[in-house]
Amino acid sequence: MVRYIYWDVLLLTNVAVNYIILLAAGKLSYRNISHWRLAFSSLLGSAYAVSALVVPLRAAYSLPARIAFGLFMVALSYPGTRGIALLRVTLCFFLSSAVAAGTALALQSFGGRIAAQASLFQGEAVVHWYVVALSLAVLAALPVLARMNGYSSLRRLPLMTIEVSMGGKTLGLTGLVDTGNNLRDPVSGLPVIVIDWEALRSLMPPEVSAFFMSTWDAIPAALPETSVGTRLRLVPYESLSGRMGVLPGFRPDRLALVGKSGLRVFKNAIVCASQERLSPSGLYQALLHPDLVNP
Repeated sequence: MVRYIYWDVLLLTNVAVNYIILLAAGKLSYRNISHWRLAFSSLLGSAYAVSALVVPLRAAYSLPARIAFGLFMVALSYPGTRGIALLRVTLCFFLSSAVAAGTALALQSFGGRIAAQASLFQGEAVVHWYVVALSLAVLAALPVLARMNGYSSLRRLPLMTIEVSMGGKTLGLTGLVDTGNNLRDPVSGLPVIVIDWEALRSLMPPEVSAFFMSTWDAIPAALPETSVGTRLRLVPYESLSGRMGVLPGFRPDRLALVGKSGLRVFKNAIVCASQERLSPSGLYQALLHPDLVNP
């Protein structure tokens, strides 16, 4: 019996599967997701898979080559990811691919067969159309289950609401009490709260943006003499990986911890800005010094 492979069907099937695999990897590793990047990366992965039908270079489609191309897809989909975060999203990518391929192989014995490619790493497989659909459904369910588990874990996280006031504006945020945050202002000795800069941007005057973006050449010369400039701070830090640097910060007009009953407890602290999101999933926007909540 003669079998035909329709390259357009194969291309579209791979685009859909690769997109869901990359999406699942991002959800499982709590990364910020750019859907157009995922779509573009999926298209490249699909073109790579389809080219195996016409390009007579076995080495280019060997297992190491496919793994290397998978790493390229991950890097393209989630730029700026480094170190442990890159390792986490890569492992989630390969895990998601294995789940899709394994599910298709496990279900293909339940009926007749059609030509389809279940994933970039599975290679050519002969499966039912509904086997591919069920595989994608299982894969799509993984981030949902992970998120449900994350919500159950959230109840045990030491989260609390904080309010930061500056220049007549007040910003409400969710903060995580971080026992690893031992930062203090070297001048005043006050504990430090680290907050996402994107969250703080609406609170701070435009003239201090260059200071918080660490673009020192663009800082106005008169800024240190203004009422806002006298509140600015630079707090040195050293991360667990040994990385050293300084965090730009300021002393707010008012800082309050808000209890469940709405009771506000006012604290003295320095607020520093983080250029990277503290919680990729958006569960919290600030890291609190433990001394602010301990009696």
